[in-house]
Amino acid sequence: MVFDTYHIIYLLAIFFLIFVVHRFMRVFFEHRKYKRILGILAYSFYFIMTTLVYLLIDIPLITLITNLITMFIISLTYEASIQKRIICVVYMYLFMAAAEIIAAAMTGYINFSVFSQGEFRDTFGLIATRIVAYCETLLLENIKLTRKGRNISWISWLASIVIPISTLILEVIIANQTNLTKVEAVGSVLLLFAVNIIAFYLYDSLAENYIKKSKLALLQKEKELYSRQCEIMQSSTEDLQAFRHDMSNQLIILNHLLEEGKDEEARRQLDQLSHFIKGKVIYSTSGNTIIDGLVNYKLQSVASENIKVETEIVVPEQLNIDIADLVTLLGNLLDNALEALKKVDREQRMLTIKIMFSQERLIGRITNTYCGEIYLKDDKILTSKKEKQKHGYGLSNVEKIIKKYNGYMEIDYANWEFRVDFIIYLPQKN
Repeated sequence: MVFDTYHIIYLLAIFFLIFVVHRFMRVFFEHRKYKRILGILAYSFYFIMTTLVYLLIDIPLITLITNLITMFIISLTYEASIQKRIICVVYMYLFMAAAEIIAAAMTGYINFSVFSQGEFRDTFGLIATRIVAYCETLLLENIKLTRKGRNISWISWLASIVIPISTLILEVIIANQTNLTKVEAVGSVLLLFAVNIIAFYLYDSLAENYIKKSKLALLQKEKELYSRQCEIMQSSTEDLQAFRHDMSNQLIILNHLLEEGKDEEARRQLDQLSHFIKGKVIYSTSGNTIIDGLVNYKLQSVASENIKVETEIVVPEQLNIDIADLVTLLGNLLDNALEALKKVDREQRMLTIKIMFSQERLIGRITNTYCGEIYLKDDKILTSKKEKQKHGYGLSNVEKIIKKYNGYMEIDYANWEFRVDFIIYLPQKN
């Protein structure tokens, strides 16, 4: 077999196709569940098999079967169901077929005069197929991120189209040159492939850095917010202590009036005490300043929302946990419960908070009624809030704290009740 320019470019195109397949897999599967070492081996196997089949056999049906099998093997390096892997492989090949149809139209099946001449017309068709597939994959990535709630800038959308199209235009120019040498043809293809890969690698890096900075900025704002809340919680705790003191004095006075037989004055005093108590609803009196303050602070508006609240909080005054972690954990869970209760009919609003400490474990259960659908994706609850991205960061912080303390969280919902159970391990300090 003569190893001509087309064969060289075909091998280069396979390298680029591997890059396209990798990005396509990222659309279907969670990248964090990717087995890196096995992935490298799978992609290497893909390159070797497709190359050998092309060079030694070059039968379309065999090529099709080889591609399907090797793509499925690649999908095995991601954690997913068999059904999802099969769907991914089928979709991938359908997108490749669509890319070939578009490239075929561009290279002469539709009578575009710009493609009617040139020694490398077939070669351009091969390159065009890969680049069109690449463009399809980039657009799918942006669509996926948009559905997940991430704001995709118009620059990203434009780059996903302009960069590949610009590459095709350059290849049009190259394809119509009749005086190119083999080295020049191969070099131009290699350069254009490299430009696309480098351009989007840099873009991905910048986008990742932007996301990290956004998360850090949001986390910093959350810490500042919780710092202010801690101050309010401290004030709430002080108010609670003052309330207990006032209640004690009021009861002493009331008891004294009753002993003196001053029933009418005692009744007036009792009315004043009743009015005083109405504005002082206390939900947690465990003695733990942080938990009591947080629960009472979060639920201070519950009385006006007609929410039936039940609390059972039995914890020591001191816990071996970072205050910011405790506030972030309980604060986010309570915020989510109260947000869900706003959508429930006033007669059906119920919230139960149970927190206890036993055998160096902080155990919690927060239950609330809800209405509407619960949306799931990859076994995770999706928010119905408009600001999905920010909400996602909050839940992510909860999960990080659970993992930090070697705990676990379980979510269940049935009969219009949403329940979150969590356990974190808090060994006593030596």
